[in-house]
This record gives sequence, structure tokens and C-alpha cells, in this order.
Amino acid sequence: MANDVKEQIKEFTRLIEKYPAIHDFYFFRGTLYERIKEYQKAMEDYKKMLPTRYFCINMAKICEENNLIEEAEYFYTKEINEDKNNTFNYISRILFYIRNKEIEKAILDCKSVLEISPTNEMISTLKKILIGRI
Repeated sequence: MANDVKEQIKEFTRLIEKYPAIHDFYFFRGTLYERIKEYQKAMEDYKKMLPTRYFCINMAKICEENNLIEEAEYFYTKEINEDKNNTFNYISRILFYIRNKEIEKAILDCKSVLEISPTNEMISTLKKILIGRI
């Protein structure tokens, strides 16, 4: 499998050399680098994507995988600040907080989502579970 991934990386590298303005190529090559645990190269590709929306979430995931919890939280928060009405961004950080046993912060994010989307049943139920009402 590693050889297949390395061949795919070569293909994306050729495309990037030919079309450096197409940010999606950096994203896909970055995800391939992640698969073979070359996180530094993945981060370099994600940085080249600025200011596309994938950058912060991917940086957060890489930081979290490397136990850089404060940095991961920074990138999840940065993504929220880029688009405060995008519930997906909050959900990503809620799940991050749950994985890191920061339940109070997860509950606060649930409240923020419910302010944006008051009828969001999934978040409403998750909030009740986190508070201990279910």
C-alpha cells in the first residue's frame, strides 16, 4: 500500500508543478502524506492552501494526532472564527473536546450551535447527554 501512496504522491507532485494555483492538489497530496505518517510534509501542503477552508481543520487534526492539544484547539477555534455560522466547524471542535474530556467546553459549543440552529436535534440530544440528563 505504501508504494501505491508514494506513486499517487508523485502524480500529485507532477500536477502541482504544472498547475500550482489549484489548491485541491495540495489538499489531496497532504492527505496522502498523512496516510504514510509524513506529517511535516502534510502540514507544508496544507499551509500552501491558504486561505482555503480545509487548512485549519487539517492542521487541527494533525496537531491532535501528534498530541499537540493546545495547537489543535487553536486551529479548531480559528476555523470557527472564519465562519461563525457554520455548525460543522463547531461540531468538529465539540468532538475534539469530547475526545479530550473537556466536557464543559463541549457543552458551551453545543449551546453556540443551538443559538445558530435552534432545531438541531442531534446537538440538542448531545448536549443533554453531556450534561447528564439522558
